[in-house]
Amino acid sequence: MSDQEIISQLRTGQHHKALVKLYAHLPKVERMVRNNGGTRADAKDLFQDALIILLGKAKDEAFTLTCSIGTYLYAICRNRWQEELRRRGRFTQELEVAPDEPNDLGALLAEEQHFGLAERALLALGDKCLELLKRFYLLKEPLLTIAKSIGLAGEGAAKTRKYKCLEEARKRYRALTAQGSVVHIQHP
Repeated sequence: MSDQEIISQLRTGQHHKALVKLYAHLPKVERMVRNNGGTRADAKDLFQDALIILLGKAKDEAFTLTCSIGTYLYAICRNRWQEELRRRGRFTQELEVAPDEPNDLGALLAEEQHFGLAERALLALGDKCLELLKRFYLLKEPLLTIAKSIGLAGEGAAKTRKYKCLEEARKRYRALTAQGSVVHIQHP
């Protein structure tokens, strides 16, 4: 089952199948917690908290993963465990990172949040802009072909519309980031 299928199941309330797949990531979290002064029970608590966070995020249609679900869950657990060690007064160094996980998990989560905001900005543009941008950038169609199919006067009109759509998307993205929607995640 792919990560997107898991997210889809979480969104549609089919939690059991999704959770069976997600619990496959628990041993990696247990190893990280136990290697850094915790118990198996600590790891299970952290993992359950991470699942609750993921479930909440999955319900938001604007949520898009830019890393694997395993990386996402591991990052949440790793950051929460660092917080817990600080609270206990036992945090003195960076936590061990699993060999197959990226070193900068916080950066991955921040990047994911930026992608989500960019997606929200694009989706707010409207169907005609989305269609034009999709056909130009993803399908690599010529502007003249796009102009004819969406009812614009010609290639110049399509070029102008594309520019205006991109500028509106940038404006909406900047507005979203200015509202404080982007938080550089240190400890999710």
